[in-house]
Amino acid sequence: MNKIIGTGSVLTAFVFMALFSSGVGVYADSSASTDTEVQLNVDTVINISTPDTTTINCASLNTLCTANTTITVGTNNITGYTLQLNATSGYSNSLTNAATSETIPTLSGAYASGSFPTNYWGYTGGLDKSGETGGLNCSANYCPILAYQSDDSNYTPNHAIKVTDAPATASNTTITFGAKADITKPSGTYTTSVTFTAITNYAPHSIINGMYMQDINPGDCAATPLYSVSNTAYTAVDARDNEEYIIARLADGNCWMLDNMRLDLTDSTVLNSLTTDNTNADSASLTGLKTGNRSAGNRYASSGFEIWDSNHTTNQYYRAKANADYKNTTTTSYGAGSGKIGVYYNYCAASAGNYCYNSVAGIDDTSTLQDAQYDICPKNWRIPTSTADGEYQALYVAYSSNATDFKTALSTPLSGYFNSGSASNQGSRGTFWSSTWEDANSMKHLTVGSFVSPSSSSSRGFGYSVRCLIPST
Repeated sequence: MNKIIGTGSVLTAFVFMALFSSGVGVYADSSASTDTEVQLNVDTVINISTPDTTTINCASLNTLCTANTTITVGTNNITGYTLQLNATSGYSNSLTNAATSETIPTLSGAYASGSFPTNYWGYTGGLDKSGETGGLNCSANYCPILAYQSDDSNYTPNHAIKVTDAPATASNTTITFGAKADITKPSGTYTTSVTFTAITNYAPHSIINGMYMQDINPGDCAATPLYSVSNTAYTAVDARDNEEYIIARLADGNCWMLDNMRLDLTDSTVLNSLTTDNTNADSASLTGLKTGNRSAGNRYASSGFEIWDSNHTTNQYYRAKANADYKNTTTTSYGAGSGKIGVYYNYCAASAGNYCYNSVAGIDDTSTLQDAQYDICPKNWRIPTSTADGEYQALYVAYSSNATDFKTALSTPLSGYFNSGSASNQGSRGTFWSSTWEDANSMKHLTVGSFVSPSSSSSRGFGYSVRCLIPST
């Protein structure tokens, strides 16, 4: 008995139609036309079928008995599907004799047919996952039927038995169930239920309004039209605090926040993991920052988190500090963004405690200085680089090194900076941290004013703005 599950997602197709009109025999000095975009949304569908029952007839003891079953999947998903196998929810992954309650357990690992153990059962015809941690070669060997797990993340690597990369009208997969029993097992019928699950693979799609920033990845960015006067920017939501940000794919091909980061750092703020690359789905928070001195040459916050105040001048390098007094205050700005100043972060805070400096203890070894590995950006996003060929510079070049065009595209509010207990240069200058280090006390940043400097450098103790990007590749 096989239980079937099918899932689907949304596929968007774009058809562009240009409308033109002209008169016959009429000539004019000027003309006008307009383009209308026509969209056709075709939902992704997937279907799956299997025999209701697969019967293994075992007339000889101590012999590997087998039976084939074929699973047929059809989908119009452009990136294909993944087929998984596991015991059905509520059923054991052992075969059970209803009359005697005797069981035949599934295999404990991968076995070639010639070494198949007695009084076990399993399957072959899956994937070779032996190159992955904990993976088995189920293509050349018989493997266990894994127990049902409600957490989809636990299905890897051995639940998947087939992965495709294109649409298919009728894609067939044949697997072989095998079992071996000896005279110690009572005769009769041993049964259980297994589930084959066909899941559409992720298909990149254009960013749409209202998406969580954490759900946008490089494929989505690449599928999004470049920002111009003919298409609007998008509103995305940071799942950590539900702050809304204007974002767009700019001329360099990357997707940028057109607003300054406004993550208000408090003891309950969930930051990116400090051990896993840019994820907000863990328990790391500023409570973790307070402990400090975790690893990497003690280059972490060693004295804890503080809101900036007039007494911040000591230990300014290695204490994670931020000032949210101007979070929703607007100032002189360019482009489509909100113009909000946002939160000022020193570099210890901007890097989520990853890159801090104890000027008193001299913790940092200048020979091992490096770019910040983590930051407070949402999952999949990060602080840009600021080298001579970095991402700030590439964006500047993409707008012909024109200061006004660059400031308009990036939508820079002239948010100034924070130092010695107060904000300065609001309305005349903007400063934005990068991930690039400069020296023992300084990090690189973007400076915007009457000019643009994509690779300035300043003390890590200053409070600057944070922008995040997601690359399209």
